[in-house]
Amino acid sequence: MVDTTKQPNTLLAGVIKKAGATNKGLARRVRLLSESDGGEPVRCDHVSVKRWLDGTIPQPRTCQLIARVLTELLGEHVSLEEIGYRELENPDAGLEYPEEIAQSVMALGAITDRELRMPNRAEPLTVVPEAWSGLVVRWLTDSDHDRSKPPAEPHPITVIDVEAIREATAMFSSFDYKYGGGRPKTLVAAFLDQEVLPNIPHVSPQHPVGREYFREVAALTRLAGWTAYDTGAHGLAQRYLTQAFRLAKAAGDKALCGRILANMSHQANFLGHYQRAIDLARAAYKGANGHATPTTMALFYAMEARALASLRKEGDVTAALLTAERWLSQGSRANDPEWIHYFDLAELYAEFAHCYRDLGNAELANHYAAESIRESESTYVRSLSFCRTVLATAHLQAGDLDAALHVAKSVAETAMSLKSFRVISYLDDFRDRLSVHSEEPLVREFLDFARGVLPSEDSPVSRRLVVA
Repeated sequence: MVDTTKQPNTLLAGVIKKAGATNKGLARRVRLLSESDGGEPVRCDHVSVKRWLDGTIPQPRTCQLIARVLTELLGEHVSLEEIGYRELENPDAGLEYPEEIAQSVMALGAITDRELRMPNRAEPLTVVPEAWSGLVVRWLTDSDHDRSKPPAEPHPITVIDVEAIREATAMFSSFDYKYGGGRPKTLVAAFLDQEVLPNIPHVSPQHPVGREYFREVAALTRLAGWTAYDTGAHGLAQRYLTQAFRLAKAAGDKALCGRILANMSHQANFLGHYQRAIDLARAAYKGANGHATPTTMALFYAMEARALASLRKEGDVTAALLTAERWLSQGSRANDPEWIHYFDLAELYAEFAHCYRDLGNAELANHYAAESIRESESTYVRSLSFCRTVLATAHLQAGDLDAALHVAKSVAETAMSLKSFRVISYLDDFRDRLSVHSEEPLVREFLDFARGVLPSEDSPVSRRLVVA
């Protein structure tokens, strides 16, 4: 592909110079990388590089390979925009399930680029529901054996590298629980960009330590998707979660794959794609059964119950909740992976409360919300906010307006310090339910208070989303 109004690509020239690469050396590395990442080999030499520098734009895949080579040489992530190929940024990057790990790494780089370097210049990413269905099919039909090619230039990875990512994930997760996804969101993306993307192309999941490294990178990428979801960046979240799933699959961790599918189910349900949410939750427990701990299986069935409640399938909801309860009773924290430690009795009771609220059973919603709050640890500020809003709604459904407004006001006070679109959306739902009581003085007082302390309707954190 040639640009007929060619101008010298000074951006590319500057990065090549910074990397200390020669034209011949860059071409050789691009050729080698193209042969190892599962795509068609790229035929290029020093003359090709000279043409690129003169302004000829290579094929999109070649541009991505150039960026990856320069990333490896510099030890820091290099985006397409930084080498003069901004127009080739692909909004669909990250939605496909890549055959090769190298392609997943490339997609992850494009996603972090978009988040960190083009937050205000790029169009918002939309959710593509069909991508969830495609992933379910791959999950349930694919071979367990990952056929990705080994890295062209492997580098040794150590247990310290693995522990560094694990501890970073734990730290960012704590921020997420306490302060909402808006606070750690860009920190997670920056850590991926600076600490993971330059290294992971050289790591093989066939090596035991490499497999652990991939597992921890998948967990961190899942958190990137979760924080994006919590801030209302749903298209970004879907792409992060898809690549997290691919990396967990490369690590051979079926339990983590299931956990990521459960997160997708949670998001799909939140966005109103109820049947897809059911499919994702069922795929999680069917594909991970025998590999996931009882606590993890309880999470999967709880996600199925939540989506079934959205469709008002009461009998099926009850069955799923009872199954989740049975699984949780068999669990042992000592045997659970760290990423499921948050899912305890308080979390399960919160799921019960959500389901009974959606089924219109105010008595049971009230009971389980109150039980969840009693069992909860203070660390989980956002989860408590969700559950207290469900409790407020249950009071409202039962006709106890005073109690409903009292609880909702306390949530609104907490929401002031949380950067969480989802907490605001819960309060928005509660305010919508108050419309039938709009003439009540206490309701008008609460609504005035909420308008004063919560983000305005045109704020990015409170806007209503229209998702494709």
